[in-house]
Amino acid sequence: MLQQRHRPAARPATPATTAPGTTAPATTAPVTAPAGPVALLLGAAAPHRHPGEDAANSTLLETWSSGVRTWVLDRAELLAARGPEARILSDEATGLDSVHTDACVAWARDRQAAGHRFDLVLGLREDVQLAAADLAAALQLPGNHPDAVRRVQDTGTRLAALAAGGFLVDEDPDRAPEGTALTAVGAFVSGRPHVFLLAVPTEDGWAPATGLPHTPQALAAEAAAAVLHLGLCFGVFRVDLHATDRGIAVSDVRLTLEAPGLQAHLARTLPCVELFNLVYDDALGRTAALPAPPLAPAAQPPAPSTVPPFVLLAGEPEGAAAEPHICRGTD
Repeated sequence: MLQQRHRPAARPATPATTAPGTTAPATTAPVTAPAGPVALLLGAAAPHRHPGEDAANSTLLETWSSGVRTWVLDRAELLAARGPEARILSDEATGLDSVHTDACVAWARDRQAAGHRFDLVLGLREDVQLAAADLAAALQLPGNHPDAVRRVQDTGTRLAALAAGGFLVDEDPDRAPEGTALTAVGAFVSGRPHVFLLAVPTEDGWAPATGLPHTPQALAAEAAAAVLHLGLCFGVFRVDLHATDRGIAVSDVRLTLEAPGLQAHLARTLPCVELFNLVYDDALGRTAALPAPPLAPAAQPPAPSTVPPFVLLAGEPEGAAAEPHICRGTD
């Protein structure tokens, strides 16, 4: 049976303005226990009309729709420049340079001492991934190991580790391998990587990956094997591949979906797959049906019987029969 998730409307929050690299002052107001789980999001702010604004808002919307409250940490100037949608969708926001691990850990421990709780930590920009991993470890919450993040983010270390594991890589990072470039997008559930989309970058954005010398299953398997070999175990991931006649070359691995239009292409192509909701459910121990990884767009919207039971309907439940394929957004 289809289930609609809902929660009370989030209240706009005025960000505390803390100088970059310093610890925010402790909260003195009485702490009220939140109505649901709380996600600490690092680097979630994108300035209004910035190319990354839609991706940031989409991530916050998935958090909001899954019933998870958010506390955003980012530079004060970015928080102040957010558009109205981001302000409404985030419950709390604090101006803090989320790149600096020590400042983030000190701030979070101060909040805990004041009675606040955090149930999961997620970094939404590539530059905050190490801080997110260190913060999750300090708070004893699910996350990637800091050493794995360092391994992935250092190009030389990443390529050496993949080559040692038998993966086809290009030893010259400045020269792209021959073959068709494409990107695999996925998320970890129960410690295992699941690839949901294979897309080819084009001049106009992104297109489905078709006509390649390898099957979608083989490409997805290589991407999943690469992130596992590098020691990742949590969150979303993006693996850049080159499909060649010699094999499948792995050229890059990222812990975010940072690429212009990629998240919008995912939402448009596979509306029943909400990657961040999968991550939230997994981190919070929720049981949810895992959608089969279609890897490519369906020829038509899925029939009601094939829509996963955890999806969010855009509208009232009585509208499900008329629009079974709609599963993103809220009224």
